[in-house]
Amino acid sequence: MKSIAKKIVPFALFAATALLASCGQDPYAPGQSEDASDQPTSIPTIDVSVDPSIDDTVSITVPSGNPEETTMIEKAAENFALKFPNVKIKIEYISIGSYETTVRQRSMSGTLSDIVWTNSPEFLFLIKNDIAEPLDAYFNASTEAGEFSINDYKTRFFDMGSLKGTHYVVPRSADTVVCFYNEELLSNAGIDMSSIQNGWTWDQFKGVCSEWRAYQDGKGNTKDKGFICVDAYMSGWNSVSYPFLRSFGGEVINADGNCAIDSDGTRAAITELRDLVDKGYIVKPGIDAGSSFETGTVPFLFQSAAFSHYDNMRVIKGKINVVSLPLIEANNAPKIGAGIAGYSINSKKDAAKKKLCWQFLRHLLTKEGQEAMAEGGLNVPPIRNDMNDFAKEKWGEGYADKNLSAYTFGEEYKITDEFLSYGPVDKMNRLNLAYSDFVTNALQGRKSIDETIAIAAKAINKELGK
Repeated sequence: MKSIAKKIVPFALFAATALLASCGQDPYAPGQSEDASDQPTSIPTIDVSVDPSIDDTVSITVPSGNPEETTMIEKAAENFALKFPNVKIKIEYISIGSYETTVRQRSMSGTLSDIVWTNSPEFLFLIKNDIAEPLDAYFNASTEAGEFSINDYKTRFFDMGSLKGTHYVVPRSADTVVCFYNEELLSNAGIDMSSIQNGWTWDQFKGVCSEWRAYQDGKGNTKDKGFICVDAYMSGWNSVSYPFLRSFGGEVINADGNCAIDSDGTRAAITELRDLVDKGYIVKPGIDAGSSFETGTVPFLFQSAAFSHYDNMRVIKGKINVVSLPLIEANNAPKIGAGIAGYSINSKKDAAKKKLCWQFLRHLLTKEGQEAMAEGGLNVPPIRNDMNDFAKEKWGEGYADKNLSAYTFGEEYKITDEFLSYGPVDKMNRLNLAYSDFVTNALQGRKSIDETIAIAAKAINKELGK
């Protein structure tokens, strides 16, 4: 999930599509297709074994300005050295703001790293430019060797790095949007917090917001002064707005590649968004709120960042907890935003180098690799099924009294911004812009609902060539 056009880069949420999950199949998952011709016809058989004494270097691109990504890889590299003592992991950096340009230029000049950091949906750019190596042959070879099984992992997340049945990304974690809340604020307002538990509903959430609104209004902190109930990040972040739309039965582009924005579900979603603005629960795009979660003046926040990120903020430290995102049951199909950040193998490298790259990425997926990254700062749920219990695993150390199970709740509800994989890959950025404009118009309320939808449909169809 491209997490993120927001203040933080949680999935590196950058955040952030799925296919098979223990809960069943999602008909909208990019990893699936009703057209058998879209499925890979065959997967080559390869040998992925590597001599443990090999003397070589593997370079890996990570985002600059994100020190935790560096320390995660450094810790994993230290652990990898126990298996391959003569392999050096060389970290190289790239700015998120110039990701596509820099990756393209380095690839063309032959200087792009052996392993490239990516996310959902940015991996589609790598596929379009023939940079991401298809990984299923590596999966199969390691499965045959008894070193890997896709069933050991959260496949719904694993497949967020797939397109038409082929995998291109090894996720380093399972990133999901949750609801942070300030227990002290709500308690001081005399608000009953008993409904705030994993699986709570959208109506229950709005009930608490109504109480908070009344409390703030009584103090003179009205919505006109910018005091709100939740930092929702509806505008500019697909990880919240797209699952919101889908929960009401709306869609942007369907699996057939056609614009689907004009629907009753979309109208219901816009109506709800505008009601949230009118009631002062969220703020309009372009309006500076007079309060925020980070300053300890807003009780709720929709985010995917690690709990430690906010608990380390002086103003709110020790005052917050986390719960699952409220479930919108309007369409009997609630959705929660999710996404991946992870790594792709540079397809331009030779076979021997790609095998060594896979060995490193496979190591990241082991329990030892996941624990090493947790020691390096990866304080969100690992991609492994056997590491969900935060009270017993390194990713939850120091927070046994908090509700970190919110991050692992409801895997069957989790989706990324799948619609981007249904359109032409080379139009991904412009389709994303058209969608972002749609969300902004929906929130602003300056145009009627029909006008808002018509403008979005025109922009989307233009990029689809229809």
